[in-house]
Amino acid sequence: MKKLLCFLSFLLLTFATIVPISSAADESPVMVGRIYYIEGSLLRYVTAENDWVAAVKDAPFGTGDTLYTGSQGQAELVVPNGTWIRIGDNTQVQFIGLDSDVSEVDVAAGLARFYNKDNDLVIKATSPFGYVLVYPGSAFDFYVGENSAEVVVVKGKITFVHAATNARYEISPGNPSILTDQNQVTSQDGGVDPIWDEWNRTRESFWASKANITGPSAQYLPPALRNDAYVFEENGRWEKVPYDGSNRWFWRPTRVPAGWAPFTAGRWTEWYGDQTWVPDEPFGYTTHHYGNWIFVRNRWYWAPPVARATIGLPLLNIGFFWNPGRVSWIHHGGHVGWVPLAPRETYYSHHRWGGPHVVHVTNINIRQINVRPRNYAYARHAVVVPQKNFHSVNNYRTVRVTNINNTTIINNYRAAPVVDNAVISNYSTTKQRHNFANVEVREKPHRTTVERINTNQRIIQQGRREKASALEQQVKSIQEGRVNREAKIQQPKVTNLIVPANEVNRPKSEIRLQQRELKKASREAKGESAEPGRPSTKVDKPSPAKPLPKPEGAIMPAKPGRPIPKPEAITPEKSDQPTSKPERVRPPRQRPTEKPEDLTPTKTAPKPEAVAPVKPVAKPERIAPAKPAQKMEKEIAEKPVPKKERITPAKPTPKMEKEPVEKSIPKRDRAMPAKVSPADKHKGELNEQEKPR
Repeated sequence: MKKLLCFLSFLLLTFATIVPISSAADESPVMVGRIYYIEGSLLRYVTAENDWVAAVKDAPFGTGDTLYTGSQGQAELVVPNGTWIRIGDNTQVQFIGLDSDVSEVDVAAGLARFYNKDNDLVIKATSPFGYVLVYPGSAFDFYVGENSAEVVVVKGKITFVHAATNARYEISPGNPSILTDQNQVTSQDGGVDPIWDEWNRTRESFWASKANITGPSAQYLPPALRNDAYVFEENGRWEKVPYDGSNRWFWRPTRVPAGWAPFTAGRWTEWYGDQTWVPDEPFGYTTHHYGNWIFVRNRWYWAPPVARATIGLPLLNIGFFWNPGRVSWIHHGGHVGWVPLAPRETYYSHHRWGGPHVVHVTNINIRQINVRPRNYAYARHAVVVPQKNFHSVNNYRTVRVTNINNTTIINNYRAAPVVDNAVISNYSTTKQRHNFANVEVREKPHRTTVERINTNQRIIQQGRREKASALEQQVKSIQEGRVNREAKIQQPKVTNLIVPANEVNRPKSEIRLQQRELKKASREAKGESAEPGRPSTKVDKPSPAKPLPKPEGAIMPAKPGRPIPKPEAITPEKSDQPTSKPERVRPPRQRPTEKPEDLTPTKTAPKPEAVAPVKPVAKPERIAPAKPAQKMEKEIAEKPVPKKERITPAKPTPKMEKEPVEKSIPKRDRAMPAKVSPADKHKGELNEQEKPR
């Protein structure tokens, strides 16, 4: 009986220790997005402070976060579930929900392009006028103005649901786009903004070039992180390292300074209530938020996460969970530090991030947590900095305390599960704890933008979680709407609400705010694209080239036979010469004495008046002075020497001067056989000038 009781006690203790770990392992991971690229300025709204801070590349975002681009800002946002979003300037987006199969994102105003790059994902893009459902493999542009919005399909198929009428509209590439306001829905030409499309193509080209970089990284990284395979190939190498009784594949950074350690090049910021690492290295985001750092063979190696338990590959079975930064906190006097955690050591956090070896800290159980620095495997590798530098630098390498050893840390420092006022004095009152960078924000969105944020926050607080299959069925049950083609809806216009920081709370009526059309460039290029659903980048070019048909029309009356080839034949003759057309036109105006010499080589050389009609063709007002042209011809005939004097300043050698003239004569003779009399070419040319009159 005694042995049986001991055995039952052993089972009870074993069960008590296993259950919490199992429940944590079964917990679904939190979906966290990444700011992958920024041009210009990007701001993040801090609800706790009711203020905006500067966002930076490789900063995280999640459910509830709001981002706002500046007047010249653009950004690329990536979520591991396959949601890719690019936003233009003066654009406000808020993340309502991010899950493995559904992403719900609100576009309050501005321009955004959504990509669905996963087979099991559905994106719900909301706006004040309705929402769009983006199916796998699809992409679309969302132009959201103050009084209207337009939906343009880039590829695939999407569904738009009008908020006021609760009617759905199916849209596919090549079909008219949807233009809507609060009351009605009509259609447009379906073209995307060419300038915006060009920037997106630039980003696509970037990713296409990086996809060509091959190596073992694509094999060892889980599918959701393989977009970063090029980063690992460019900044380190994979090595087989003996660890935990077996040879494992770990990655080692090679482009780092001597003595490098994780969690040193970057900074901590409070996000979701926890200290979150914002890296200052190209490989820093993935390696500090996924997997685990391991110290072996006197070097730091990174063990990648795995989507599921590995069987064939010798990888360490670290679950695919995002975490703010796996460290334990220590403090003493005016110093604060952190210790990188080994794979099986416990990580404490305020938020439920999921995964094994993670403990959720509350105000109740925090008093029961007893941690000691001596219990951590990498205590001797602790990073210690003065408290004043904890939120004031972007790289701790310059302020790290070096004259500290393992004995000092074990004997003098105290460990803490999380950072609070006990670790850093006055921590809860310093606003710097929310900063992603030491950037002073001098311009911020007007306070009216917060109204939409608060409305969405109430939706988020309801805690609803939609499933992709249920969402698709719900939309299919909505009655299909009819487009009112006669409806007059204003083009989407957006107001630049970025104002000086000291004018954020001023009434809008007292501030001069500029408004513009979101698709102005597209409307100017209307009709130039053969594919209204997705115009090529050539759409930009026809718009400035519109004046070109006018000169062609001017040439046609003078030589109706073949109007287009004639400019092509004349242009090479002038482009072969060192001076360009503008240079030959302007000098005669500034130097009257040299006009005949400049013009005569092109108008009166032994048969040069074929060029003379060219200028009258392009500018008919110069055709009238036919008699002065005769005088100029006579002057040149009497003064052949000045011809060479005028040609000499043009930089070509004398041989080069003669060759173009000799070559140009037969070209012009061939170009004008029907209109120039072989008996009297001079007379024929004058008659030709009289005809245009």
